[in-house]
Amino acid sequence: AEAAPPAPAGRGGAAAARAAPPDVGEQVLLQVGASGRVSLRLCPNLAGFDLQCSADGCTVLAGDMRGRSCENFCAESGYACAGAWDPLDAWCSIKESVDCDDTDHPSLVCQCERGKPGVTRPATTPTPTTTTAAPSATTPEQPSEGAPAVGEAREVLLTTFFWNTHWECSLGASGASRSCHEKVGERFVALATAAGAQVVASIELSDSMSKPSSLVRFGLTGWSQVDGSCSAGSNGDAAALAFAPGWEVLRSDGGCLRHDWDTRAFAVALVKPPFVVEDCPSLCVVVIHAPHTSVTRGKNVVLDVCAGAEEQCAIAMGDWNKPGDGVAGIWEDLIGGRAPSKPEPDVQTCCWPDTSHYGIFDHLATNVPGAVHAGNMVHPYQLVEERPMKQHMAVTASLSLPGDASVTALEK
Repeated sequence: AEAAPPAPAGRGGAAAARAAPPDVGEQVLLQVGASGRVSLRLCPNLAGFDLQCSADGCTVLAGDMRGRSCENFCAESGYACAGAWDPLDAWCSIKESVDCDDTDHPSLVCQCERGKPGVTRPATTPTPTTTTAAPSATTPEQPSEGAPAVGEAREVLLTTFFWNTHWECSLGASGASRSCHEKVGERFVALATAAGAQVVASIELSDSMSKPSSLVRFGLTGWSQVDGSCSAGSNGDAAALAFAPGWEVLRSDGGCLRHDWDTRAFAVALVKPPFVVEDCPSLCVVVIHAPHTSVTRGKNVVLDVCAGAEEQCAIAMGDWNKPGDGVAGIWEDLIGGRAPSKPEPDVQTCCWPDTSHYGIFDHLATNVPGAVHAGNMVHPYQLVEERPMKQHMAVTASLSLPGDASVTALEK
C-alpha cells in the first residue's frame, strides 16, 4: 500500500499533520501523492492556503472560506480567479465547480492566475523549486543591475499533459476491468483540465489496438485532435495530440515508427498557437511512443508536415522508452533539426505495479532557442482499483517560451 503523502505546510508555513487521504472513488485526486513529484512555481506570492493542488502552484485548497470567495482569496495575493471548485474532502478532491464569487462553502479549491496563457509576465519570476508541500509566500527577487526592467522581457507559458494509459485498460484485456477505458478517459481529461494544459497527448488510450480514442468525447469540447494510428497485423499502437481552442492545426499526420514487431505510434502537427513565440510563427508538435529498439520510420512524415518548423521550433512529448539522456538520439531519428535541450521530467514514470516494472521514460523536450522548462508534476498512478494491469504515471510539464519582443500580448 502507498504511504501517506508528507504533511503539507499549512498557513504561515507550519506543518499540518493529516491522516492519509480517503478513497475518493470517481472523484479527481489533484494533489501530488507519495509517488508523485512536483516542481513549478508560477504563483509565488499566493499565500494563506492549506494545500497546493496543482503543479504550477496556482490551484490550491483554501480553508476558512465561509463568507469569502475564490475571487477574494486570489485578489488578496494580487491574482485573479480562474476557477473554483467545491472540494470533496481536505485533499484537493473536487466535487463540483462553483462560481469564482461563490461564498457559501467552508473551503474551496481555487485556481488563481496572473493572466491568460501568452500574456507578458515579469522577467523577475523566481526560479522554480521542487516541493511536495504548499509553499509559503515569497517576495520576487529584484532585477540585478543591467537586467531588463519588470515587464520589459517577454515570455509565454505552454503547459502540456501526457499519459501512456496502456492498452490493457483501453481494451479491458489481461484482467483489466471492462470499465477501465471509460474511467481512465474521463480521468485523463480531468487531470489535463485541472493542470490548465493547452496541449495534451495520449498514448494507448484507444478504442482498438490502433484507433486512438476521442478526447473530445471524454470532455475536451472544442479541442482539435490529431490521431496517430499504427496498424501492425492483428496488433498495433495508438497515440494522439489535442490542442485547446485558439490553437490552429495547419497540417497533421501520424503512423508507425518501425517496420516490424517493435513498431509504435506517433502523431505530428504543425500548429499556430494563440500567442507569439519568437522566431517561430508555427510550432512542430510531436507525441511519441518510442520503440524499445530504434526508430526506422516516420521522419519523412514529420519533415513533410512541419515544413521547416522542426529545425528549431519543435516540441515533443510522450513515452520515449529511455531515460532523458536517450532522447537526443531518438529526436535525431524522428525529428532532426537543432538538438533538444535536456528533457524533463527525468524521473521514474513507469510502471504500475512498480514492484514489477521500472522505467524513466516520459519526458517533454524542445529545440526552441531560449525555451526553458518551467516545472513539472508527475502524478500518482490513477484508478488502480480498475486493475489497469500496467500504467505509466501521467505527467504535467510546462515550458517558458521566448515571446516575440516586437509584439505585445495585446497585439498578438
